[in-house]
Amino acid sequence: MRSPAESAATNVTVLDPSEVRVRLQEDGQLELRLGEETVHAGVLVVPAFPISRPNRFVYFRDEDGNELGLLIDPRRLDRESREIVLAQADQAYFMPQITRILRVEERMGVARWEVETDRGWSAFDVVARSESTWFVGRNRVVIRDADGNRYLIADVTAMDRRSRRLADLHL
Repeated sequence: MRSPAESAATNVTVLDPSEVRVRLQEDGQLELRLGEETVHAGVLVVPAFPISRPNRFVYFRDEDGNELGLLIDPRRLDRESREIVLAQADQAYFMPQITRILRVEERMGVARWEVETDRGWSAFDVVARSESTWFVGRNRVVIRDADGNRYLIADVTAMDRRSRRLADLHL
């Protein structure tokens, strides 16, 4: 008997990069061409492993969220398709990287974080720490705020002493 992971893996359609063409339509939506005959409009690009292997594996989904296929290496696409797919993948999981933790204050079960990121200063609220923080690897952390935005700490141990102490207390 096969495990659930093996069963799921057999249902994934792996796309041949030489058969894939991606174009932006005039209305800004993506068009995915598979070979000469199959065309899908309104396609979404979803990174399969956005943190551990960004831009290595991407799924294409239709407007209803149905999976159209998995592309194993977007670098093998033609230049135009590759640029579009990688730009869309980056937008799908916009995730500022926290470089310094300035302050964390907890009140009534809500933690207010003030941080510096690779995109500037930010403040956000975290509710239910156990459901909003994940270690993805030994020292890498993803934090989801109350609005569903995600922030990445690439390596907690590489942060300054104060940031590490605050991370130890609040992660």
